[in-house]
Amino acid sequence: MSGGDVLLLSVNAYVSTRFMKKYFFWLPFLLLIIACKGKKTSLQDNETVTIEEFIEFFPETPLPIRIADTTLVRKSTDSLQIGYKIFTQFIPDSLIKKDFGKGVTPRIFPLGRTKEKDKESYLFIKATTGTRRIAYLATFSDKNEFLQMLPLVKTGFDSYSSAYGVLDKKFQITTYHEKKRANNETSFKRNVYIYNSGANEFTLILTEPNEEIIENVINPIDTFSTRNKFSGDYVKDKKNFISVRDGRHANEPMIFVHFEKNDCRGELKGAARLVSANTAIFKESGNPCELEFTFSNSQVVMKETGGCGSYRDFKCFFEGTYPKKKAAKKK
Repeated sequence: MSGGDVLLLSVNAYVSTRFMKKYFFWLPFLLLIIACKGKKTSLQDNETVTIEEFIEFFPETPLPIRIADTTLVRKSTDSLQIGYKIFTQFIPDSLIKKDFGKGVTPRIFPLGRTKEKDKESYLFIKATTGTRRIAYLATFSDKNEFLQMLPLVKTGFDSYSSAYGVLDKKFQITTYHEKKRANNETSFKRNVYIYNSGANEFTLILTEPNEEIIENVINPIDTFSTRNKFSGDYVKDKKNFISVRDGRHANEPMIFVHFEKNDCRGELKGAARLVSANTAIFKESGNPCELEFTFSNSQVVMKETGGCGSYRDFKCFFEGTYPKKKAAKKK
């Protein structure tokens, strides 16, 4: 090899080394630009926004996610405000008007985002107007279709002394609020929900009021009609009862169960299905819980035939015999 060839190789090696150094220096910046390309930095009403861009605008947040009343009071960055027209393009404004009233346009801000593997995405949303503020939890399908929205925390509507909402690692949703009474005692309410994809609703699986509130259990189907044969109330006492009401179809009665025993409680509401002349089965799609109700003219026997742990404490079961309460005579 001649001296000229050696010199030429040295020059090529030098140029190649300088090029590689520059390439690796700029590579992280190029990757960052590629990663950010297409991601919206604002969602103003004059922009065109896809559902994918809307969801990705919410910052990804690890579980558990806790939103407190103090979170809502903090000032949000104006540049992150989501245009109301953009927001209602993907989430029905009727859900906002239900809380804030007609003619009110609250300011909307993103709080966080998470996704259950191969299932729903969850968005945490802040809506404010004046002193009234609400944190919502909205859920979207795996195909980015809107499903439901649940108010987690409210401030400026009621005189709560403390309130918060949580989405935990099991994707159970907890809402909590408490009030200070005039006698300096505290009353509270804690509800636990899951998103029930089969019914497309946030299903209440546990409620934990303190003794002052739990004195009267609210029966959510009490006003439903009782024309069918087995419709009525099957009662042990005011904290242990099964209510059966007419459903949409004669063979699909509505059932509400509430029981408390040995510091353990359970509660469940939904539609059952008659599988024989005197037997009804409660079972929802996507949930292992299954209850069997065997009716007679004077009682109903309840038996848990599938795991209903999401609707009760783990120390007890949905079971027992409940005598039928005589219906009040109509005048």
